[in-house]
Amino acid sequence: MGLFQIGYRRYEGRLTSQRLRWLPITRTGIRIALRSKLLRWIGGSSFLPILYFAPAFFLIGRLTDPETANTTYLDIARAFLGPELTDRLHENPAGLRTAVWSAVFAGFGTQYQLWMVAIVTTIVGPALISNDIRSRSFLIYFARPLSRMDYVLGKTGTLVVVLAGVTLLPSIFLYAISILFSPSLGTVLQTASVAVAIVLASLGTIIPVALVMMTLSSIFRQPRFAAAAWIVLCLFGSIAHSLLQQTYGLHGSKWTFLLSPAETIRTFQLGIYGVRDKLIPLGLDSSLPLELDSLTSSDSTGTAAIWLVFVSATSLFILLRRVEAPTRI
Repeated sequence: MGLFQIGYRRYEGRLTSQRLRWLPITRTGIRIALRSKLLRWIGGSSFLPILYFAPAFFLIGRLTDPETANTTYLDIARAFLGPELTDRLHENPAGLRTAVWSAVFAGFGTQYQLWMVAIVTTIVGPALISNDIRSRSFLIYFARPLSRMDYVLGKTGTLVVVLAGVTLLPSIFLYAISILFSPSLGTVLQTASVAVAIVLASLGTIIPVALVMMTLSSIFRQPRFAAAAWIVLCLFGSIAHSLLQQTYGLHGSKWTFLLSPAETIRTFQLGIYGVRDKLIPLGLDSSLPLELDSLTSSDSTGTAAIWLVFVSATSLFILLRRVEAPTRI
């Protein structure tokens, strides 16, 4: 039967929402990214620090449970957590649990996960848009009912999901382990603010990093150049921050961390967890998992948050302009 004899027919397939047009791009990008053995290995290694932090929560759970807080656990905890923290935690678990948990998760996020974010971004991000620019795949994307924002959301969503897999997912898993080792489910109510801080700290890390990386990927046609630009940004930012902190007259300045992406994110995370505000009133010394001397003062948190929002908004603006550029006539 000829096509002219068939006529028009009603589409009987499944219709998807216009708001989810970006989802196939993200799903395909994740599937392609997971083909990398190196990325899968790094994703698995992001859970390894839990082997260090899980015993700490096990000891905290035993110390705060009257039925299991015997001399053996106290001796082990003093060697692991320090004598002062162990004794005070044993005497007043409800008053110290939130502060100690905030310190542990802040240390987990700022000491280990930032390295994972930098490495995974270097592996996954550079090719997401630069390959489309080089191969002119925009002609295929925008031949469909796809807007610039749909394309940007799809590509950025790929990196966001992958980064969440090495930051948010391990933190939530560690939080579940900490609840499992707790003496009662009442711990959930006491540490609910810590769970919220975990989500906010992870999003405050993932979103700016993903947008900056997508912007670099849209600027360069070769992924290796975008990767090099990202490495230079991270390394030279940290070096500049360290040098200015050692410069006479600038030591202790509260704005130099803005030059370093890692220090800015670290400042934001510590402010979200509120470690200093929770620990200093308790009079605890530096025998905690995260030393008091390394904590950024809370009055820099707002500056870090504003800077991250500014960088994210600027990156998004440039990214949208770069995505639109190849389609202009």
